[in-house]
Amino acid sequence: MSKQNQGAADIYAARRKKRVHRLLKRSIIFVVLALVLLLLYQKRDLWLPQLDKIGTKHQTVIQGDSAADGQFPLYVYGAKGGYQAERLDQELAVLSDTYLHIYNTAGKMEDARQHTYGSAMLRTAGSYALVYESGGTRFRLETAVSTRYEHAVSDSIIFGRVSEQGQVMLVTASQTSACKLIVFNEKGQQVYERSCVEDLVCAAFNADCSGCYAVSLQVHGGVMQSVVHAYSFSKKEDLWSAQPLDMLVISVYNTKDGGLFILGDTACCWMNPGGTVKGTFTYPDPLEQGDCAGDRAVLLLRNDEKRTHTVVILTSGAEPVTKVYETTVKCVRMLHDSRGVLVQQRTKTDTLNPQGAVTSSTAVSDSYESCIQIGSYLFLTGYDRIDRADYRN
Repeated sequence: MSKQNQGAADIYAARRKKRVHRLLKRSIIFVVLALVLLLLYQKRDLWLPQLDKIGTKHQTVIQGDSAADGQFPLYVYGAKGGYQAERLDQELAVLSDTYLHIYNTAGKMEDARQHTYGSAMLRTAGSYALVYESGGTRFRLETAVSTRYEHAVSDSIIFGRVSEQGQVMLVTASQTSACKLIVFNEKGQQVYERSCVEDLVCAAFNADCSGCYAVSLQVHGGVMQSVVHAYSFSKKEDLWSAQPLDMLVISVYNTKDGGLFILGDTACCWMNPGGTVKGTFTYPDPLEQGDCAGDRAVLLLRNDEKRTHTVVILTSGAEPVTKVYETTVKCVRMLHDSRGVLVQQRTKTDTLNPQGAVTSSTAVSDSYESCIQIGSYLFLTGYDRIDRADYRN
């Protein structure tokens, strides 16, 4: 080989070696970046909430001279399907499309927990919160301090409930029956499963959480009826099934005496622990809302012709108490201790005693649609924000 050809070959070899070295270097960098990204993805539950907290704090409007005066209103951004807010013991739980946020009563965010649930739903009782995927299979039990556990079931979840003892009750679809009722204890262990021959539309734990009340629907003579069942978590057979009710049941609540309150679309009733109806109230106007706590319930009825709203206070064993409002009433709720009723209007929220008398009023903005009482505060919920007002009963 001539010296000229040898020189060209050496130059070609050097260039080739340089290209191989550059390619190897790029490959190593790519592999390292891929490993870093994979590690970040696996640890996302640790660092994403911290970023969310930073962003949320910058979006918070602080009222008063210092942060100790409270950080309100709280803005809920990016909640395409809206958000849900509920009392969680003495704190506020706010569920958006992607996060569960825990706030104290001063408005400080105590925690932010990411979720990837489609159609996420929030239910609370005492110091426990249930977050579940409506139409999906995943759910988790939360407290203000931590996530207790997260599980998945084999069939899609129709609805769920949580007890003050941390029990989780799920009603799911089933391939072998109309639906399934599954119960987990506070440790996440399944303690009960029932295959139901009828679809269940709502359910509630009984007073001591040893069982539950569930409502199914049937059609008799062309009329839709609701049937209330009582189940024990230690028995397979029904404790009892009540006589059919000529109403579409919306919600069922347990009461102090071990009985239950049934909220229907056209009427409501009280039942004793054996399933016998003790009293029924038929609505004179269409129902807008209802709530129950202890042995007392409140209804909000709307009369479009008179342009009035009527608040009805029901106490088990007593005559109904009514109060007519000629202004718009947006929301009614039982106080947490069940000794009074909150009535939210456009510019104020009244507190009524069981006799229907106004004991106090709190000024509110027209931009808020509902309220939650936690201690000496009212938390007012609007389209994309939550505000706080001092409350004294």
